[in-house]
Amino acid sequence: MADLSTYLILPIIEISFSVALLALATFLGRRHVARKPFAFFLGFMAIWGMFVFLMRANPTLSGSFFWEKFLLAAIVSAALAFYRFTISFTGVKSKKGLLYVLYILHAAIIILIPTNLIASGMQPTWYGKAPVIGPLFPLFLLGVYVPPVLGLTHLIKHCRQSRIVDEIIRDQYIIAGIVAMLLGGTTDFLPSLGLTIYPLGIIGNILFCILTTIAMLRHGLLEIRVVLRKSATYSLTSILIFGIFGSLILTLSKMFEELLNPLSVTITITSVFFVAAIFQPLLSRLQRTVDKLFFRQRYEHLQALRQFSKETKSDLDLKQLSTSLVTTVANGMLSRGVYLLLRSPVSDSFEMYSYCGEKSRRPLSFSSISSLTVTMKYQDRIIDINDMDVIPSLSSLNENDKRALLDSNIELLVPLKHSGRLVGMLLIGSRFSREPYLNEDRQLLQSVAGNVAAKVENASRYENVKQERSELQKTMEGLIHAVSSVVEFRDPYTAGHQRRVAELAYAITKEMGLSEWHMKGIYIIGLLHDVGKVVVPAEILSKPGKINEHEFSIIKNHPKVGYEILEKMEFPWPAAKAILQHHERLNGSGYPQGLSGEDIILEAKILSVADVVEAMSSHRPYRPALGLDNALKEITEQSGTLYDTDVVAACLRLLKSKEDEFERLMTAAANRDNTAVSVEK
Repeated sequence: MADLSTYLILPIIEISFSVALLALATFLGRRHVARKPFAFFLGFMAIWGMFVFLMRANPTLSGSFFWEKFLLAAIVSAALAFYRFTISFTGVKSKKGLLYVLYILHAAIIILIPTNLIASGMQPTWYGKAPVIGPLFPLFLLGVYVPPVLGLTHLIKHCRQSRIVDEIIRDQYIIAGIVAMLLGGTTDFLPSLGLTIYPLGIIGNILFCILTTIAMLRHGLLEIRVVLRKSATYSLTSILIFGIFGSLILTLSKMFEELLNPLSVTITITSVFFVAAIFQPLLSRLQRTVDKLFFRQRYEHLQALRQFSKETKSDLDLKQLSTSLVTTVANGMLSRGVYLLLRSPVSDSFEMYSYCGEKSRRPLSFSSISSLTVTMKYQDRIIDINDMDVIPSLSSLNENDKRALLDSNIELLVPLKHSGRLVGMLLIGSRFSREPYLNEDRQLLQSVAGNVAAKVENASRYENVKQERSELQKTMEGLIHAVSSVVEFRDPYTAGHQRRVAELAYAITKEMGLSEWHMKGIYIIGLLHDVGKVVVPAEILSKPGKINEHEFSIIKNHPKVGYEILEKMEFPWPAAKAILQHHERLNGSGYPQGLSGEDIILEAKILSVADVVEAMSSHRPYRPALGLDNALKEITEQSGTLYDTDVVAACLRLLKSKEDEFERLMTAAANRDNTAVSVEK
């Protein structure tokens, strides 16, 4: 006879494994739909081992036969429970007729077991004991083998159809485990047929438990790893609670056992509350420690992702926000690629705006009428790429869109919705480890999506407003340069004068320390300051000799005409007024209104100095250029009389500090791309 201790120890080991797995599945694997069927199966496995032990430990054959009957019932029940588990685990829809047949077969076997038609007694063997086969034992074998074999077909089909590596490996572990059980269980019955072979059923069960444990902890069966992480915290917490409070109460009891009075009671209660007050921060630190052990290098990235989800600060920089989002998600999820798609204001399609990781092999762009876009509009939850075939609205997804997702290894599609409106899509690629995304990962991503959608919406709107403003600004600048060019075309001898005045006026404004807003405004005004000359006859503008009084009176009217042309245009600066006054002088000797002193606005004062310096330094039809020195001498001598002293001082500082500054400004005006001037400024 085989060693008795081994004969009895093996079922105890099997019971221990089954009960441990049952505890994990019952109390920890709560999220999975297959938890209950799996728990029933493990329960029958544990009962199986228990009855094997009781049968083997009983000293008499009759006593052993009593427990053998219960053992046969446990075996056939475990077989049916396994089949039910595979249905729930794989999501295969079993035919009701087949299920009813299996239930009837199971019930019939349970009823027949006490009649001795399945097994009629026990017999001694070289290793211990074996049942004596009854006439209906083949019916029992049918009930034992058919359900697991059917379950195996479900698992094999599920394994072949799955695209997820961990899911495939997980299925393979369970398949290997149940095959070990079936082979081991077969050896339990062969000695009853006269074959000399040691029964390996219990060893097969132990192998199944080992393989299932690996599937649970390494490949996410029932997402046990997630709940193990949390349960580790709660277990350590419980130990701390009992350890701290137990020790405290025990110590205080010892201290005050001789002194039971209000003071001792008060000290005890106060101490307990003090420990309770400091316990919550300890619990949070404990959770972080456990998380670090489970997540390791992912921990800091996950913390950053959680913080990003909770962050309430508004960021209107869409580029920075989107880059931060995809980078944080990619690091936290350990994803190969994360892609943010936003609505294009031009085409209304969703196009890739930012990404982190591997660049998509195909353009990730989906039109507003794409099945994916339409589905995401009405979808609040994350879509798994493997569910696309079972979601009716995605069954009609065109081949290009489907190919784009598959080629980029997209696994999760996260809708970004704000106030019921789809503002973007976050597409998550596969992990570097090829592990599947767990429910905990999805919940975190869902939280991030819910929080960041409003930020993305606000930043997108701000970006669109900036874009529209930029387009309008470019349009306005184009019109300004077009109007400015009209005068130059009519007066080729002074071509470029307005641009040169604008350049010099801008530099003087900058030298005076005025704001960028003022600098931009004075540049625009400089470009248009002579627009009123459009009504001056060309022969007067290009007259080579000295003009008469009548002709001069026509020219003096150009500031007023320029004002009338521009007064209906809404500029953010006093453009029309500055153009009207740019020939006014501080002492009232200017035209057309004879204004003086503070009645002249600052923009007009700056423009008048820039206009005089440029005009005197340049060639005119009626005279040669007088030179920069004479121009500076003019504004210096007339500072405070004709020209504003602050403006003159800024102009002199600008042009006298660098000898070639004036030439540089004039050259810049000549070479500048008119359509980009204002933007560059």
